[in-house]
Amino acid sequence: MGILFSREKSDSKDYEQVLSKLDVDIQKVEGRLSEIKIKQRKASFMWIIYSLVIWILCALYLFYQFANRESTTQDIALATTPVVLMPVGIYHVRKLLVWWYDQRQKKEETNLAKLRKEQKDKLEDLKKKTSYYTTQSLLERYDDALMKKKKEEQQRLQQQQQQQQRKPASMPPRHLQQPQRFPNAGPVPGQPLAPPGQQQQQQQQQPILPPARSEPQWYDKIVDALVGDAGPETKYALICTHCYHHNGLVLKEEFDTIQYICPVCKQFNPSRKSKQ
Repeated sequence: MGILFSREKSDSKDYEQVLSKLDVDIQKVEGRLSEIKIKQRKASFMWIIYSLVIWILCALYLFYQFANRESTTQDIALATTPVVLMPVGIYHVRKLLVWWYDQRQKKEETNLAKLRKEQKDKLEDLKKKTSYYTTQSLLERYDDALMKKKKEEQQRLQQQQQQQQRKPASMPPRHLQQPQRFPNAGPVPGQPLAPPGQQQQQQQQQPILPPARSEPQWYDKIVDALVGDAGPETKYALICTHCYHHNGLVLKEEFDTIQYICPVCKQFNPSRKSKQ
């Protein structure tokens, strides 16, 4: 009997070490993936800026050279050909940079999928050895508190999804429903003035409104068009289907194909495409 308990304890420690190592490796790969995406965006932006500056300087130099002396049409054509072809080269070099970073990203994603699959297999093996599914089925069937909690989480998830689907434009503006009073506003006609001490106290109690969010400028739109827009407003939230916790944001093109293991409940979430 003592040998049996000792063996089970040893197996549990082995699983704990393996799962802990896999979790650390997954976090490292996810960190490298995030770093690759940031470097790709930065490299594309810097390449476009520096190359455009060089191209403009070359064009100005040629214009200055030919404006101060007489030149034949052939000389002008030979001198301006590199300047005309330079934007094409800038575009293709940028495409090459994007391709190179995409290859690195695909390599890390393959490694990440392999680690997650290995982690899933280890978890499944551990669950089978510890009769996890049998215990969970019995708890879900007979534990009233667990069933109530699960229903509440499902309702909360549905409410979150409904709130995400609503458009901000459909929400009525609150500032039109009731007027706001500012500390610097003058007295309202027909309303008696308060004593100076009370006026000062009212001004101190006035809430400070947050600064209005500035609209994107024209150069922001140019940068987004050149290097792509990958801000949080263009990404989709990953919600675990088991514990309903938030698991980060992904791009729109990755939302249907990504599969992951929730770090909270350690459950595997298959891709949306595999469920169809």
